[in-house]
Amino acid sequence: MANGDPGELFETQLVQRADGITILHLAGEIDMSSASALVDQFTAISEQRLDNVILDATNVSFIDSTGLHALTEGKRMIHEQGTRLFLVPSLQVRRVLELVFPEPLFAARVNSVEEALSQIQLQPTADR
Repeated sequence: MANGDPGELFETQLVQRADGITILHLAGEIDMSSASALVDQFTAISEQRLDNVILDATNVSFIDSTGLHALTEGKRMIHEQGTRLFLVPSLQVRRVLELVFPEPLFAARVNSVEEALSQIQLQPTADR
């Protein structure tokens, strides 16, 4: 972030665990300058046809309508491939989602990555 480049205000890290669970860690601001990077990550995930993905947004400090659209588009892409998606939102992301979508957009919205992992272990893949 030293250069003040808006693209540096958002980071993603895709971690594929040995147990077959993939975690997409998000950090920073999801807005007009970074939403396309998030959509690119969702596209890559959907092409892999994974069973379970945890979207760790606990380090997202800001999300605007463009970021919200990227989340909903990513959710659609991933679900079309039969992948279960678990969202672990930051307080900011949770507030925006609850304001815009009174009914939960992400049915599998949990409070921590550990909680998502335990839910995955409790629900076999066939129960999608």
